[in-house]
This record gives sequence, structure tokens and C-alpha cells, in this order.
Amino acid sequence: MASPHHTLPGSDDLAISEAARRLVLATPDGLVVADGQIELAHHDITDLAVHPESGRIAALVDGAAIHLSAGDGDWTHVASIGDGPLRVLAWHGDDILVGGANARLWRVTPDGHPHRIDAFDRAPTHEDWHTPWGGPADVYSIASDGSECFVNVHVGGILRSADLGTWAPTIDLLVDVHDVAIDDHGVLWAATGARGLARSTDRGASWTHFTDGLHATYARAVAAVDGGALVSVSSGPFGRDGAVYRLDGDTLTRLSALPDLDGSIDRGRLVADDDVAAIALPSGDVVVSTDGGRSWQTALSGHPDVRAIARRGPRSA
Repeated sequence: MASPHHTLPGSDDLAISEAARRLVLATPDGLVVADGQIELAHHDITDLAVHPESGRIAALVDGAAIHLSAGDGDWTHVASIGDGPLRVLAWHGDDILVGGANARLWRVTPDGHPHRIDAFDRAPTHEDWHTPWGGPADVYSIASDGSECFVNVHVGGILRSADLGTWAPTIDLLVDVHDVAIDDHGVLWAATGARGLARSTDRGASWTHFTDGLHATYARAVAAVDGGALVSVSSGPFGRDGAVYRLDGDTLTRLSALPDLDGSIDRGRLVADDDVAAIALPSGDVVVSTDGGRSWQTALSGHPDVRAIARRGPRSA
């Protein structure tokens, strides 16, 4: 198996070391931080979200609780939602949006009160939401720029709202979206199971799909980077031929600096902020890039059960 590319000594090395130092890994046995310490020990952590300005981290704990940290290692329980299990969370301004099984959605306000968003149950395509195996749909991912939010239902497409009361569909639900992201320019990105990587520059009114250059079109995770996006694909839900590509302009390029995956990269295990990116590999290594995915360096090893990755601190840090 090939090794991740190691940058030459110098400023890039320092940048990677700093990025690695700020990593936080969600696992079934707590949060692992870069120095090997465990926080929220013996708790199952399934998702993480970093506030874009303050750097506060929200953690989804034991499928029912939301905890907050200012980045100092101390965690505060702020809300519990018994009508779960809960799946994903995201910051929406200073509120936290929480998605769960049966395509339920909640808003947790800064005072810690959870509010069920009943209007989401009345979204225009709600009656068509389904899973390939016939079960109820789940909320898979959420993206927000603080004013509008985009909620991905599996299988139900991506729903858009500016007020959490009125919802509009944005993509054909049959493309089977697995992950949604939004960048600093308001460009939407979607990893779709049927049509590879999708991009929208008009808030979801129209989409361009990218498949040329991919070895498979079953996209599993997406993260926006400066000038494009990173996307994880494989041949199907159980495919072990996973790979990660970078889109520059309209061109997809496989990231040859990564090792052969012998597995795949799902939502939460591929994250990026501007040009700093991290991936939790099936091997248990966590690799970091500070140049938008063009080169990688191993930051941590021995963590094959990572569910989600976050970086501590505000984006400018």
C-alpha cells in the first residue's frame, strides 16, 4: 500500500502540524483529540459541528443528547431529544439544527431548548421520501450559511429554507443524495449515489453533475475547498474500491497522494475548511492536507472507527 505524500520540511510542515493538533475525532467510545486524550469518555459520539465564528463544537452524544465545548476540553450538556435516534447536526447561526430518523428535524436555540420543526414534515416532496430497502427516510446531512439551510433526506433530495417554516425542493430526489455542503461563496455541493458530484451556483435552483474522470459514480461524501470540492466515491454502498477526487473548475482529478483505501469514505469522515482538509481512512489513519487535497500527511493512526472529524478553534485561528 502506498503511503500518503509527506510535505518537505518548512512552513507547510508547520501548517500541517497545527492543523493536526486541532483535530477532534468522534468515535463510539468518546472524542479523541490529537494528543491522544479522550473527552466525553465511554459515550458514543456520532457527529460534530464547529461554529464558523466562535469555534464552539457541538457534539451528538449517544444518539439523543447535544453537548457543547468552547474548545478547552470542558463539555456542557445543553439539550436532549428523546424522539430519536438522532443522526446529524449543524450550526445555523447560533442555533443548532438536528436531524434524525424518520426524517425528523429540530432546532436547538441558544437557551438549550429543542423545538421540533413540524413544517419539515409538510415539505412538498415529503410523501415521496423513502429508502431503497423500503424503510422510513432519515436526515443524512445539513448545510447552512447562517441565513439559509439545506437539509438532505435519504432518499428525499435536498430541501431549502430561509425561515425553517417554508421548505422547497432543490434537486431530483431520485439522484439519491448522501451529503450536502455549502462554501463561502454560496455554492452548493452534493454527493449523489446516482450521478456523482453535483454543484449548484443558484441556491439549488439548478444543478450541474460531474462524472467524467470518476472510476465510479456512487458519491458518498463531499467537502468544499478553495476553488472546488473534494468528493469520495465507490462502486456502491458496500464497495471497497473507494477513492477521493478533487474538482478544479470542471475537471475531476483522483488524489493519487492517498493510499489505496480498501474501503470507502462516508459523510463526516471527509471534511474541509478552505484549503485545510482531513480524511479518516478505513485503515485507521487520519490524514491532513493544507493545500486543498493536493498533498497529504498522516496526523493520527489507530482509529478505524471514526464517525466524524472536526477542528477546534475559529476558522481564522
